[in-house]
Amino acid sequence: MDLKFSANAGFLGGIRDRFNQQQPDRDVRGKFELAKQIEGLHGIELRYPNDFDDVTLVKDLLDQSGLALSAVNVNTKPVEYFGDGALSAPSEAAREQALKWLREGMDLAAEMGTDLVTTCPLAEGYDYPFQIDYTTVWPNFIDTVKQAVSYRSDINLLLEYQPHDPHAKILLNNVGKMLYVCSEVDAPNFGANLDIGHSFAALESPAEAAALLAGKNRLFYIHSNDNTGDGGDWDMISGAVHFWHWLELLYTLDKIGYTGWCGADVVAKHGHSPVKVFHTNFLMIQRMNGLLERIGPDKIGQMIANRAEPAEVYEFLSTYL
Repeated sequence: MDLKFSANAGFLGGIRDRFNQQQPDRDVRGKFELAKQIEGLHGIELRYPNDFDDVTLVKDLLDQSGLALSAVNVNTKPVEYFGDGALSAPSEAAREQALKWLREGMDLAAEMGTDLVTTCPLAEGYDYPFQIDYTTVWPNFIDTVKQAVSYRSDINLLLEYQPHDPHAKILLNNVGKMLYVCSEVDAPNFGANLDIGHSFAALESPAEAAALLAGKNRLFYIHSNDNTGDGGDWDMISGAVHFWHWLELLYTLDKIGYTGWCGADVVAKHGHSPVKVFHTNFLMIQRMNGLLERIGPDKIGQMIANRAEPAEVYEFLSTYL
């Protein structure tokens, strides 16, 4: 399976957690300087509006780097606009601001040669019982997404689900909710950006999530990473924790014929090199993919079809390590 690798430029600049900032702040030029050093990189995902202050500069940087723009990632999280939600906000002004940015992101995507716009709706959430009116926020959410999707039929709008952070509970927190929204919106240019670490955080099997989304033609994009599966979003190197789950995911992506981008959200802690972390992330995916090719997907499929004993499965698979 051939994959096109893309780096989320947001992770090439300053990343802040509750206690520290990981990596210094970098402007879009600085992010491209790092991206150009990542071996095997095919594309870059840029955030709107942050990375697009100078659109002409971005076009020049794309041309000079030889990288494709894989997706425009619209930031619908800034608390100064979206303190009570963005897509689901009780305030019409907040929803209109979110719509404005999504539409502008879609226009930029078309202008710059990609058909993917993604957003992770983390402003849509709550921490306590009685904090929000579920009978209002969900209809708002669905209606806002419908309005955004209908703006341009030539651009695919993607949502990225995540269970927690910055709220204790995010509205769009698992693959089931994602499929519910897909069903309600019911548009061919609407689907999912499947973040693998978020799927682990939601206590899912990412392979199962990918299969469910692909079964409804809603798997449009992937963010690769790993985490400990305890609900946190640690953005670790793919396969570093869930090696066998990652192997199952790659087997499943090959089986369903996924040909989209394999983006990456991986954090280089302060003092570590983002170039090395992104390169190793992609190298791990390539090597796990190579392992699957050596084993042979037909053999794996036959074992699954025959319901082989788990002990036999892992005895067989581990002979290739």
